[in-house]
Amino acid sequence: MMSKRFSNWASLSPWSIISFSLQTLKTMVNNGYAMIPIVYTGWQQGFSSPWMIIAIVSVIIAIFTFAIAQWAQYRYRLIDAKLGIKQGILFKSAHEIPLNKIQNVRLEQPLYFRPLGLFSLVVETAGSKKDEAVLSAINYRQAMQLKKQLFQRSAATTNGINVQELSQTDSINNHGVVVRKSLKDLLFFGLYQNNLFWLSIISGSILGQLDWSKVGQSPLAVDALDWYQNNIATSLLNELLFGLLALVSLYLLLSLISITSAVLKYHPYQLSLRHNTLHRTGGLLAKQQDALVLARVQLIRFEQPIIGRIIKLWTVNFKQVQGTEVEQMAKRHMLIPSMSQQQIAETLPQLTGLSSNASALPTHYNGIYFGWFWRRALLPVVISIIALLVAGPNPFTELLWLGSMVFVIGLYLKYRQWGYHLQGDDLWIHTGVLGQSWQLISLKKVQHVCISQTLGQKKKQLATLYIGLASGEQKIPYFPIEDARLIAETALSLTKHDHTNWI
Repeated sequence: MMSKRFSNWASLSPWSIISFSLQTLKTMVNNGYAMIPIVYTGWQQGFSSPWMIIAIVSVIIAIFTFAIAQWAQYRYRLIDAKLGIKQGILFKSAHEIPLNKIQNVRLEQPLYFRPLGLFSLVVETAGSKKDEAVLSAINYRQAMQLKKQLFQRSAATTNGINVQELSQTDSINNHGVVVRKSLKDLLFFGLYQNNLFWLSIISGSILGQLDWSKVGQSPLAVDALDWYQNNIATSLLNELLFGLLALVSLYLLLSLISITSAVLKYHPYQLSLRHNTLHRTGGLLAKQQDALVLARVQLIRFEQPIIGRIIKLWTVNFKQVQGTEVEQMAKRHMLIPSMSQQQIAETLPQLTGLSSNASALPTHYNGIYFGWFWRRALLPVVISIIALLVAGPNPFTELLWLGSMVFVIGLYLKYRQWGYHLQGDDLWIHTGVLGQSWQLISLKKVQHVCISQTLGQKKKQLATLYIGLASGEQKIPYFPIEDARLIAETALSLTKHDHTNWI
């Protein structure tokens, strides 16, 4: 029975104004990174101090006022197996979330709520790219009661059992810890998962505002150039070693951001299994408790970037319905970092609630046909040849040749790593360029299949297979039609008489 305590419309604690304020500020920062060069330029030219103070105070007051208005209009309740939410200031909205459509219920404790002993309860549903509901500033007892009612009921509905049966089987299933990660593991994770995209945008904008002629004439730059000429430029070998060392040092320096983020977000990392549900805990600044029903996993991705390939470590990601997977755009946190191939083989058999029966990463895969590569590599090479014949050797044609060669090499590396491996009722798809990744697909989760053939593919008995999952579409191009039909028929035979909810 649904608790009567949450059946009436309730408001959040006034402390949630803090959360609303910071969320508004975060939205402004996320959408305002392009203003950094303008602010930097203005700072260099000198802002008017009184107007600067007035602008800052006005923004703070506006954010705080908007947060108070959000808190005053926010209401929630649990009734008739639905979570109701009312919110909005100028444009009010009211929506109800069926509990059996809830994908995840996440408990977080941001740093600013820790002294108060308060938490935020985050609800995610299928088909939404953002959190469906966030109940801020609730105490631990209330948060756990809400989480139990929301998550266990939705999990039980998905698996075709009721809450009472779920609690009865709780003692049978594994309560133990599946994976623990030390501080060292998280340091390695931050190192090989380093994403420099946003840092390059921000730093590039700022560096573009610098007067490099003045920088080059500074005493420090002159001394550094003299030292380089006297000690490094004496031989080509010294220059190559110095360049390599500089690149490695720069990568390590920039990785400090990624490493710090990984430690603050995940340490101390612990993943446990309880009644076929994964529970992850961790976080230094913001403590988090994430839960994921294994039956809802649509695809498992094993990623190994180029640095991870060197140190032989993988990241395991559990993907759900597209738009709500637990680790999307660095927002969700249901992944397993720094996994060796042996650790993966030890962990997979413990995840008995998965639709997949795989117990280890494959050791080989069947590659795609060479025609996929040359059909795509031919055009840039032809364009480069035509440009060279028409314009002759010049900086433009040389740059065009260089660009086409880099493109062709990258395309070839991608072709070499694109393959597949059928293992019983599971399908593995291998992709990559410098790094590599495996996608594990349980054919029981396939929603649709499509076999496509061009005229050229028909002549060579090849095809492209499209596999539709709730987590997104996967494809295998230019491979034998017999294998495509085998995979498609296996998926259709498994799902033909299976009426289990994919989600």
